[in-house]
Amino acid sequence: MRWPKDEEATMTTTQATMKRRDFLKVSATAAGALALEFCFPIAAARAAPASGVTEVNAWIVIHPDDRVVIRIARSEMGQGTFTALAQLVAEELDCDWARVSAEFASPNEHIRRNRVWGSMSTGGSQGVRSSQDYVRKAGASAREMLVAAAAQRWQVPTAECLAEKSLVTHRPTGRTLRYGELAAEAAKITPPKEVKLRDPKDWKIAGKPVRRLDIPDKVLGKPVFGVDVALPGMLHASIAQCPVFGGKLRTVDARDALAMRGVKKVVQQNDFFAVIADSWWRADQALQKLDIDWDDAGNGGIGNEQLATMLRDGLNASGLPKAREMGNVDSAFADPAQVAKVVEAEYSSPYLNHATMEPMTCTAWFKDDGTLEVWTSTQDGEAAMAAAAEASGLPLEKIEVHKMMLGGGFGRRGFPQDFVVQGVKIARALPGTPVKLMWSREEDMRHGHYRPASIVRMKAGLDKQGRLVALQAKVACPSILKALLPKYLRDDGVDFTAVLGLGDLPYAVAHQRVEYAARNGHVPVGFWRAPGQQNGFYRECFLDELAHA
Repeated sequence: MRWPKDEEATMTTTQATMKRRDFLKVSATAAGALALEFCFPIAAARAAPASGVTEVNAWIVIHPDDRVVIRIARSEMGQGTFTALAQLVAEELDCDWARVSAEFASPNEHIRRNRVWGSMSTGGSQGVRSSQDYVRKAGASAREMLVAAAAQRWQVPTAECLAEKSLVTHRPTGRTLRYGELAAEAAKITPPKEVKLRDPKDWKIAGKPVRRLDIPDKVLGKPVFGVDVALPGMLHASIAQCPVFGGKLRTVDARDALAMRGVKKVVQQNDFFAVIADSWWRADQALQKLDIDWDDAGNGGIGNEQLATMLRDGLNASGLPKAREMGNVDSAFADPAQVAKVVEAEYSSPYLNHATMEPMTCTAWFKDDGTLEVWTSTQDGEAAMAAAAEASGLPLEKIEVHKMMLGGGFGRRGFPQDFVVQGVKIARALPGTPVKLMWSREEDMRHGHYRPASIVRMKAGLDKQGRLVALQAKVACPSILKALLPKYLRDDGVDFTAVLGLGDLPYAVAHQRVEYAARNGHVPVGFWRAPGQQNGFYRECFLDELAHA
């Protein structure tokens, strides 16, 4: 997210917005040209002087001076996806990396253009590996279109032309044309149906130790994170949710809060209460004055002991679905000739909060023209847009989500159905005014989507030579898929994320059985850096115990 130095001094928060009618006018410019870049806060600032800027395809925008802007559909939360995906596109495009910048693709345009950028979800280390094929094809396709445009202008066969480092050369004559000179003509050429991707051994940009695009500005404090969003006339909101999961608001006395300085409005919903004020501090201070009576939905007495009992009941249950079955475990353990020694162990881990540096935040603005704009730190721009639509009742086409840099994600921001829905509902109480919701740190720790607690019971059989011949494991933990993505559950209820590391055991063991007991309880769960990998820790600890045995 770089910008020219002459723009830096003129940046203001008023440049953060652009009227939808103006956006549509700019977007509708002729023959493949698109003069808008989707960075915040400088999108509008760059839209005006965009004469000659051309969208060659959805991923690639080329300026007349050969600057290349690559659109990134995934989120950047410190892991380098922003740069890595740009490298893959630039490699196949064969442009000058020194003149490459990147920007987030617009979720609104994504919907309007029939999901042209593929998945906008970033999680499970999938950001690069699950999109690398099609983003590389986008770069290769644009390169071929640029070559075709040059060949057309020179009236020569495309086979005689070579694209390299933002330059197309006619090899027989040595004539050259820059990408910036060819972009407008290239955008009019029908994209090739098939493109040949480069062999990784020939890569010059992808897979190489280039400087990350986001680091220089981060060092200077320039990028805008969700908590940094500032809009003209913006108000601030602090929120209180039931301290017991699943609880609801019964009654509240807000008189003292409403009488406090700077307080503009209070918003009451079934599952939260929020105060809107002219600063977040005042909103949060007023929130502390509220006398709230919560209905704990019968879960107020549940603590660690009850949760552990729930999981142990799962371990002791019979007829559990099997995540893995190999050989004959029962026969192996019953046969002294096969199993001479049995080793058993039990491992457990608690619920874990993501504890991101940046608490959950969402800024929402119901505009006078009937549209809604949302600014949030999200691992999935499309999911954030769907959540905003659900909360507002507006069609997706009337909503824009501005994806901000993330102050930590780790899975927590992959399902924004709580903080985005809340932000939109709160802003709906003050149409025409942008409202920024930010959770307090206490609220953020109390209301996560936690990595599941788990208990795993393991049993191994060693033969007379001490070799591992049989392994049995029972996993009891909440199912993330059941809570968030039930369509991915197996028909028998096995959640593959809950048995990772055991259901896909990498060691050669003749007899294996892994069973799964889903026990969800009332604590909300979510992905936390490959949640099944606590099983990997259990497994390796158990193997150490077997080595000692």
